[in-house]
Amino acid sequence: MSQTKEYKLQDLTMLSLSPVLRQIRHWWLRRAEDHYLICADVEEKRAREAQQNVAYYHKRAAMARSARI
Repeated sequence: MSQTKEYKLQDLTMLSLSPVLRQIRHWWLRRAEDHYLICADVEEKRAREAQQNVAYYHKRAAMARSARI
């Protein structure tokens, strides 16, 4: 039984780690890409809300200006 384990361990040590590392790297990069795309969407939403706020305050200023006249 111990000979079988040694043989399997020896087979495993002969395998290359490159495919495993490549797959982990691709997974990590895909995860990072998803994260940054989510961040970009959030920033776009914030920018739209900021534009709406600017428009709201411009409108309020115009209303105050017209009420003053």
